[in-house]
Amino acid sequence: MPEAALLEIVLVFGGFIAFIIWQQKSLKRDIKAREERERKERENPPPDS
Repeated sequence: MPEAALLEIVLVFGGFIAFIIWQQKSLKRDIKAREERERKERENPPPDS
């Protein structure tokens, strides 16, 4: 039975690491998109109404 507990610990840890990597990639993508949007807004300011 200790093998099952060890397997569960390894799987949970692996899932946790995969989640962190996924979140970091998503965060970097969102930051790049925001910076690009802000750069475009600075270059082409919207017309005043």
